[in-house]
Amino acid sequence: MKLSPRSAPVLAAALVLGVALVLYVPTLLPDVGTWDTAEFQAIGPTLGVAHPTGYPTYTLLAWLASVLLQPFGNEAYRADLLSALLVAGAAALLAVRATQVTQRWPLGVFAGLAFAVTPVAWRVATRADAHALHVFLAAALLVLLGVWQARRKTDPVRAGRWLIAVGLVYGLSLGNHALTLLLAPGIAVFVLLVAPRILWQEWRTVLLSLGAMALTAALVYLYLPLRSAMEPPLDYADPQTWESFWYVVLGEQFQGAFRGLPPLADLVSGVWDELVRDFGLPAVLVLAGAVLGVARHPRLLALTGLWFVCSWLFAVGYPNAQIERYYLVPLLVSALWIALAADAVLDAMRDLLRPGRAAVYRVAASGLVAVLLLVAVLPLPDRFARMDASDETYGRRWLEATFAALEPEAAVVSWWSYSTPMWYGRWVEGRREDIVIVDDRDVLDDGYGSAEGAVDRFLDERPTYIIRLDKDLPRFRARYELEHVDTVRGPGQLYKVTGRREQADPGAG
Repeated sequence: MKLSPRSAPVLAAALVLGVALVLYVPTLLPDVGTWDTAEFQAIGPTLGVAHPTGYPTYTLLAWLASVLLQPFGNEAYRADLLSALLVAGAAALLAVRATQVTQRWPLGVFAGLAFAVTPVAWRVATRADAHALHVFLAAALLVLLGVWQARRKTDPVRAGRWLIAVGLVYGLSLGNHALTLLLAPGIAVFVLLVAPRILWQEWRTVLLSLGAMALTAALVYLYLPLRSAMEPPLDYADPQTWESFWYVVLGEQFQGAFRGLPPLADLVSGVWDELVRDFGLPAVLVLAGAVLGVARHPRLLALTGLWFVCSWLFAVGYPNAQIERYYLVPLLVSALWIALAADAVLDAMRDLLRPGRAAVYRVAASGLVAVLLLVAVLPLPDRFARMDASDETYGRRWLEATFAALEPEAAVVSWWSYSTPMWYGRWVEGRREDIVIVDDRDVLDDGYGSAEGAVDRFLDERPTYIIRLDKDLPRFRARYELEHVDTVRGPGQLYKVTGRREQADPGAG
């Protein structure tokens, strides 16, 4: 089917968006989760301050989603639905860019779907996560840069507006996640390759783009001290002073966590294994698309190649509980490269079979695209079952059991993964207003010195409970008499502190 240059990307995007949402929505986490998920589910409705880097862009968008998506369930589910919309939107924008580059909308559909059904993208799409917004904004930058490049040829007078739009979106992305910094080298190189004289011939446009970026990021991050001054219920590190503001924005608590890169062979092997896990057989086309793209689309390959390398090197060197979320942009790029490889094959077939075998070419080209789409959808039944989070109710069951077990006026000294669902229950649902929830962050901000110090602070005044990692329990058992609460099962077990052991020093900690 022959479509106009305007309608083809729209059709590709609409098809990918629709299919992705059909897959994502039935597999959404249905209720409150634990760990970062519960924080991201709570941070929008409460308009709080999240853990570093604060995620102000995501917080404001999550608040808007909590208002606009009210017909679709409770606050937790709406935050999960926002992730589905964002990841599906990223896949749709990828379809737009792939269609524009290849001039073949079926390849745009393939690229978008190939990314959308990767286990990494699908899992992020099923639960509240700021990484969903990060990949959406990265895909938006990819499209905007492509439009700017094209408009320089067709409408050079007004093309600069698109570069200013790039600055605006980059500023919003910078206000969402520090991973945006890894996109800057690719964008800078791309801009200079497209317009080598832009720094002196179009310096006003450059300044306006940089100004839009800086002003947008500054305005978004201004949310943190302003909202913190209002004393919201969730206020990570209280970023009202310059010191605490930069502590949050720069993620100082995570600095020093980076490890050395593995040997090159191990690095390449690890990246390859991840590509195979996500794309299956089409992973072999990733390298082919990158190599062929250098000759056919050198500027685009400079942009996406730097995104791929910078993002992956950062992820490999940064230990994180769910590091696969950091692979989203490289996987987005990889899906585009697969489409570029297929485009090169189709062009070669067309040149080979011209001029007398046009019908044969059409059949062969349709067959190749059909095979690619088939390979993309073949894993769906098994992957749907593996990605389906619709029956994951542990967070809700744990929250209900814990709230029911805590005595009136209790203090619970928790740790991150289980503080967050209690915050959700306490501040979003307005329950158990009598209890005090002390997270390890509160231990630092409120001057308790340690979790044991927080226990000592409340033990003589309130019924006191702890939720700690198994590896930390021995030191608490050595200091306190602990009674396991049997009604709270599984991870995140609850213990009541019934007293101090005689050899423990109440003033220590």
